[in-house]
Amino acid sequence: MKFRFRDWLRRRSHGVELQGQYTVWDDKSFTLSQDKQGQTSKPDYDFTNLGLLFPQNIATEIVYVTDQMSHMKKLGSGIYMHVHYIQSVAAQPIFKLDYKFYNNSDTVPGSWTTISTADGSKGVFTYTSGSILQIASFPIIAAPTDEGVSANIDMKLYRDDNDVTGDVLAKYLDYHYEKDSWGSAGQFTKWTES
Repeated sequence: MKFRFRDWLRRRSHGVELQGQYTVWDDKSFTLSQDKQGQTSKPDYDFTNLGLLFPQNIATEIVYVTDQMSHMKKLGSGIYMHVHYIQSVAAQPIFKLDYKFYNNSDTVPGSWTTISTADGSKGVFTYTSGSILQIASFPIIAAPTDEGVSANIDMKLYRDDNDVTGDVLAKYLDYHYEKDSWGSAGQFTKWTES
């Protein structure tokens, strides 16, 4: 089979677009230690194991994160949110994420959308014993309608379960996203066509 340049790359007047099976994936990670900067003291921070301690059945201890999408993100594609936590018992906690995902110049949504690891995967890896770094995944978050460059996402992460006794230590909140370029052709536009 002969490889053809045009099968994976399309030239645009001020940019290059990866296509089809040749797009690539990346992730954006938010270490939960940065939550201790200028925020309330809850959830408690574990200075030995470097993570936030989300308490059992207390949904009012919340981590707040705001982010903008990369210029490399494939517009219109969803994002796959995860939380990395320490699992030390067979039972798995439920994390919830409230979010607002919107474009620059759009009206900020008045209400939050809530998703849960109970509807995704509470644990990607099989637990056998000890303390492992586990990944809990949320259902896919759809892109805003007519997504533009640098769309904004506001997030609130919290634990909402009675499944695991005591605190659960979480280290990261991150999302995976599909990339179809090395950036954008314009400062505020993905592509410029001639």
